[in-house]
Order: sequence, then structure tokens, then C-alpha cells
Amino acid sequence: MRIDTTARQNLKPLLLMAAVALVFTVWQHAAWARDRISLPEYICQMLGGPIMSIATSINEVVRDTGRSVFLGGSLAAENRRLRQERDELLREKILLTEYFRENKAFREKLGFELDQQVKDIPARVVGRTSASGEQRCRIYIRVPPNREIHKGDIVRDAAGLVGRVIEVKGKLATVLLVIDPQHGLGARVQRSRVEGVIKPAEQWHEGWPDRLSMQYLRHNADIRIGDVIITSGQDGIYPAAIPVGVVEAVDVPPEQTQTVVATIRPFVDFQRLEYVWVIPQP
Repeated sequence: MRIDTTARQNLKPLLLMAAVALVFTVWQHAAWARDRISLPEYICQMLGGPIMSIATSINEVVRDTGRSVFLGGSLAAENRRLRQERDELLREKILLTEYFRENKAFREKLGFELDQQVKDIPARVVGRTSASGEQRCRIYIRVPPNREIHKGDIVRDAAGLVGRVIEVKGKLATVLLVIDPQHGLGARVQRSRVEGVIKPAEQWHEGWPDRLSMQYLRHNADIRIGDVIITSGQDGIYPAAIPVGVVEAVDVPPEQTQTVVATIRPFVDFQRLEYVWVIPQP
């Protein structure tokens, strides 16, 4: 009898749990039949959701921490590699920026598009003579390896006439500038077609740098301040119609009342020449 009593006492909790489970099951199926959730199911969701969320967050933190511990060495190496690549890209960016600026300056100075079939030869100014002595107004240029220039070739930039080649050594050439004391050329007024001879201005030593003088003009020559001066092509050296400069002043020397002298400001800035065009002569 004692054994039967103990067995019945042990069965009570089981029977109670079975009864509760049966009630909850019937409750839940009845709610599902009405497309709803039962109250016990709702309570479980409300209580279990935050607990599951907290457990998931803790699991992710533990997982990421473990991964960082085990992969710390490889991550450091990866960071060093990325820093090296960043530094290399920065150096390349600096070089590309410099190349872009040089190319832009090259195009602006020459005033031409390089993708066209241009017979003129681009050249870079690589040196110049000092501002003293007989050769104070000469520059040195270098041409590309696949191009050739010769003595007597004409040199200009986008603004106008620079001078002519007087010596060639390989890819290097010496250019006599139009402002050199030994230089002279035939010129004309673009508007009136009046002709004269261009020489460096005598006031060069008195604070008139890079100025030219147009001489041998008649007393009644039609020349005015602001007139554009171009090459005449009559000197046998320069072809016609290359821009030279603009008239700044027109004077009648008292000792030569039959002639007029005009002061010309060249279009070319000889102090800032970087790139030029060499025009081959036939």
C-alpha cells in the first residue's frame, strides 16, 4: 500500500502538467482557428523576445572578440599593406597632378592642339643667357627625339614672334631673340600696310626692357598707338604675317624730322618663355 501511495503522489505533478499542456493546446488551436494567437503564446513572445535579443547580442560580441584575438596579427599586416598602398597612390596622384599641369601649360603656351597634324615642332626652353654681354638675348631649346630642326628655322609661341635658330647641336638649339642688339627684321603695320625695320629699342639700357623700335618710317607714315605690327616677309628671313607687337609710342626725332620712330611692345613675354614652336624653313 505504501508503494501505491508513493506512485500516486509522483503521478500528480505529471498529470497536472499534462492537463495544463492539454488546456494550452486546446486554447492555442482555438485561437488559430480564429486567425489569432492565444494569450499564453502572446505572453511567451513578450517575455522571450527580449531575452533572445540579449542572448544574440552577447553571442555576437563573444564571437567578434574571439575573432579579433585570433586574427589580430593578420589584421595588423593588412593595415600595414593598406597604408603602403595609400602612400603609393598619394605619390602617383602628386605625379599625375604635376604632369597634368605641365601638359596644360604646354598647350596654353603654344596655343595649339597637339592631336592635330602640325608641321611645326614643339620645343621646351631649357636655358637662357645672362642679361649682360653681346649674347644677353638668346635662349636654348630642346626638341623631341623624333624631330629635327635646322639653323635658320623660325621660332614663335602662341602670342607671336620669338626669333630664329642660329645654332643646332643634336636636339639642342640656340635661338636669337628679336630683342637681341644684333637682330633686325622687316615689318609692317597691319592696318595701313606701312613698312619699316624692327630693331631693339635704344632705351633698353634705360629701363625699357624687351622693347622694339620700328624705324625708317616716313614723316607722314600712317602709324598710330595701338596698331598691330607683323612681319612683312621682305627681309628674306621671316615669313610674312607673324605677329610682332603693338605700337606704344610714335616719336619724331628732332634731328631727323623726315622720319618717324615707333616704340613697339612685343606680344611675347621673353622673361617667361617655357615652350615654343619651331617653324621649319624650306
